[in-house]
Amino acid sequence: MFLTRSLVAQTSCEDLKKENDYLKKALSITTPIKAASGPKVDFNLLKCEGDSKQQKLTMVFTIVNHDANKHFFFDKANVVDIEGNQYTINSATVSSKNIPYTVYTDTPVKTTIDFSQVLPSVKMLKLVSVDYGLGDQVNLALEFKDIPVTWK
Repeated sequence: MFLTRSLVAQTSCEDLKKENDYLKKALSITTPIKAASGPKVDFNLLKCEGDSKQQKLTMVFTIVNHDANKHFFFDKANVVDIEGNQYTINSATVSSKNIPYTVYTDTPVKTTIDFSQVLPSVKMLKLVSVDYGLGDQVNLALEFKDIPVTWK
C-alpha cells in the first residue's frame, strides 16, 4: 500500500516539474528586455536578433492596446548603432500580417520589424525610434535606447 502511493507521488512530482519548466520558458519568452508606452498602448521589446548570413536585424515586440479596438500601423522606424550608423526599416508585420492591423483591447499582439544591411559587428543599438499610428492618432513616436543585439 505504501509503495503504490509513493510511486504515484513521484510520477506526479515529475509531471509537475515538467509543467513548471514549461511555464518558466513561457515567462522568459514574454519577458521584455525593454518597454515603452505611448497614449494607451504599451510596446514590449522581447528580443533584437541578427541573422549574420542575411545581414538582417529583427526586433520582436508585443503591442498591448489599452483603448477600444483600433487599427495599428508603422509609419517608419530607424535604428542607430553605437558607431552612429543608421538603418531604416525594411519590413514590418503585426501578428504575422501586413499592416494596418486591428489591435484589440488589452490583448498582446506580436509584432516584428526588420532592418537590412546590418553587419554582425553591430552588438548594441544606441537608439531605436519608431513612428506609428493607432486609430485616428497619427504621428505618434517612441524610443528605446541601449538595446543589445544577439546574432545567430
